[in-house]
Amino acid sequence: MKLLHVLNATVFTAALLLPSAAYGAAEEGYAPLRAGLENLGAELDWDDEDRTVVFKLKNGISGTVTIGEKEYRLAGKKGELDSEVKLVNESTQVPAALWKAIEEENGKYADDPKAPKFFEVRADAETDAVADGEDAADDPAIWVDGADPSQSKLIATNKAGGVLVYDLAGKQLQSYPTGKMNNIDLRYDFPLGGSKVDIVAATNRTTNTIDVWAVSGATGELKDIVAEPIKSKMGEVYGFSLYHSLRSGKFYALVLGKDGEFEQYELADNGSGKVAGKLVREFTLESQSEGLAADDEYGTMYIAEEDAGIWKYSAEPEGGVEPLAQVDIADGRRLQDDVEGLTLYYGAEGQGYLIASSQGSNSYAVYKREGANEYVSSFTIEDGESVDGTTETDGIDVIGFGLGVKYPQGIFVAQDDANEKDGEELNQNFKIVPWEAVAKGLNAPAAAAQVDPRQLVKRGE
Repeated sequence: MKLLHVLNATVFTAALLLPSAAYGAAEEGYAPLRAGLENLGAELDWDDEDRTVVFKLKNGISGTVTIGEKEYRLAGKKGELDSEVKLVNESTQVPAALWKAIEEENGKYADDPKAPKFFEVRADAETDAVADGEDAADDPAIWVDGADPSQSKLIATNKAGGVLVYDLAGKQLQSYPTGKMNNIDLRYDFPLGGSKVDIVAATNRTTNTIDVWAVSGATGELKDIVAEPIKSKMGEVYGFSLYHSLRSGKFYALVLGKDGEFEQYELADNGSGKVAGKLVREFTLESQSEGLAADDEYGTMYIAEEDAGIWKYSAEPEGGVEPLAQVDIADGRRLQDDVEGLTLYYGAEGQGYLIASSQGSNSYAVYKREGANEYVSSFTIEDGESVDGTTETDGIDVIGFGLGVKYPQGIFVAQDDANEKDGEELNQNFKIVPWEAVAKGLNAPAAAAQVDPRQLVKRGE
């Protein structure tokens, strides 16, 4: 899901002197939104098409109201008013109860010792642009070549029609017109036909299926290995992750739908060297969810409910339908809706990071992978000398394993909504950041012991 490009109306000091009357006097029981926000030193956007105001308070908390609607969002939570938001003489008027709530949120987090911390990194490489325009590039996955890590590949989705394979220099090697592919993931050593293969799987919105391929490392060639189509029960498949349980040895496909549906399928050899899928768990979140990542070592999974935040669940099929915890809320400080891609950096001894794409703030929030997933920091990818930065990122992936001389500590890969070159806007693509740059911003040892993704270890109970 993409945020609309709207004119940013950052408040200047001079604007603070404007009287409320400049934006219309308040009606009885109402308050003028723009004048009030400016007096608080907030920032706001007006979307003329949807008649929506998106605002951000100085402490980072965000909110959204729409003319003619009673429903609103504030500090990552949805609410409903007794009366609708109005537009009176070009002044957005909100019920007094909502304005009181905004003032209360504005008073929070003063001198907060846990305030979000941001740093910048720059990409040193990027992939070829996808063939299709507008919102097409979506989600990347990093496949590690066990024989020669420098020959590892990026396998990514094109929502306008297929799966793409790139080398680490970003050159496109393969293109498969498989349908409108959304999210993608991979796992190693899947037992099939008496041997073990590396598999890639993705959600196909054209056929509403989970598609699965075997990876040929030398060329990045993908071979379809599904027996019968693994067709979802939900209205439209969307988010996706694979999960290899180190408790049972079984492999699973985890799927999210446009309306918050979740389905878990056990993947196994059907006895004839093909993959079959069996539904083993399902539940529903309250709203649209896409980002999904499974931690094979801890047996957990993380779901990004786009407008709400990040939830932590058991990844085991018998793990129930209720979350274990809420990692963070999309109140605008560390996460701002939409919360999109999720990925896991496996560190030594069960440490590492959960990383989330905060699309609404063009940034990436980092949490500890272990324990209660404590927030660590956030970063942005800014323009470099030869590669532009990222905005409104969808999918992300990371690997903390050496990929040859150029990337001795691994890489972080992010989809870029607005790909530019020499001032010209091109079709979307994916940016590649050396992990050392992220590690430096996190004050983490870049040369820490590395984890081979083929040699993960069961952790926790």
